[in-house]
Amino acid sequence: MQKVRYNKLQWLVEKAKNGEPTLQLNGVFIYSKYRPKEDAFRWLNAEINSEAKSYVLIGLGLGYHLNALVSQCKNKTVTVYYFDKHEYELFLAHNTDHWWNQGNVHIVHDLNQTELQDNVQILLPNAWIKGIGQRHPLFSILETIKINQLSLKRDSSKMEENFTCNMNLADEIIQVKKQRSIGCLVAAGPSLNDTIHWLKKYQYQVDIFVVGAVLKKMLGNGITPKAAVLSDANDETIPQFQDSNFEGELYYLCTANSKTVAQHGSKRYILFQQGYQLAEEEAKKRNIPLIETGGSVGTTAFSLLEYLGYETIVLFGQDLGFAGNQTHAVDSTSGRDASNDIFLRNIEANDGSTIHTTSMFQVFWYWYNQKMDKTKVNVFNTAIKGAKIKNVPLINEEEFVQLIAKNQ
Repeated sequence: MQKVRYNKLQWLVEKAKNGEPTLQLNGVFIYSKYRPKEDAFRWLNAEINSEAKSYVLIGLGLGYHLNALVSQCKNKTVTVYYFDKHEYELFLAHNTDHWWNQGNVHIVHDLNQTELQDNVQILLPNAWIKGIGQRHPLFSILETIKINQLSLKRDSSKMEENFTCNMNLADEIIQVKKQRSIGCLVAAGPSLNDTIHWLKKYQYQVDIFVVGAVLKKMLGNGITPKAAVLSDANDETIPQFQDSNFEGELYYLCTANSKTVAQHGSKRYILFQQGYQLAEEEAKKRNIPLIETGGSVGTTAFSLLEYLGYETIVLFGQDLGFAGNQTHAVDSTSGRDASNDIFLRNIEANDGSTIHTTSMFQVFWYWYNQKMDKTKVNVFNTAIKGAKIKNVPLINEEEFVQLIAKNQ
């Protein structure tokens, strides 16, 4: 057997049951231990989009996925990324016939130098994410890509159906203008149990935007939001709005659940999001900007508030983590008990303590951290036991009141 160690990447080449070489990375099999080449080809054939103009493959390994891709790509541009020089050396040692030496195939270690065309497909076997581990600098990026890919694949037919129905409603698009009020983004994190009374007390001095999961909780506490935000394609959102008698505005993605949208009788605004081809085409026709979604209704709501022109945004219930077992606020429609979840991760909270988070929450946290590097909005957090977001200070009720006074 051949073993190579480089920083925290440990490579192990061994024989599969059928006699072919197979590969482990940090104890994780990148390929099958029974039929590595056949299984790599099967995975590639199931994933490849023949309409893509070019492909980016993450992970070189022994070249099985690349070999499958080259055989299917019809001379389109293929860029394959390798993680370190020892991986590249293993690839060369097991592919001495140089079958990969073609003009359309580019093997790289720096994706920043790669010019990506429109309609590029990223091919990312999940084993690479598990193999590099959570501490690898690319882990968060690759995990985000994978989760978004799986979500899109799962919901694609429903999204297209919703798009058609929602377009038939002919609802208005949003108008951008400078906002004088503070925008309060209310999600369903556990901290909302402790801060909801702030919103009840000062609701007429701020603009409150809520995610659907917390709408009925707000109404039940005597709080009337200015608007609700809807992004999910599936029918699970219907009960969030059903029989709520909510008369505020509804902002919804063009792919959001069309039944939920249609049951809202008050003002509605349709949004078009980045990364969805039909939405991008429609936005181009209308000459309007696209909304970043970040993968969740909370991150979509933040993008909306930024787009609407709010200069100050205060986050309520955007915890992205939890100190105990409950992932969401009491009476929200999204909560679950995570006490038996063996896949929890730890993250720093706003008070300096350590809290739990999940892979999905961590994707949203990563999005916020990236967003805070470029936004001009002043953003504040109210979740003491929520995940600490870069450049987003924690405020208490007194400081919240001071912010309101400053913005009036």
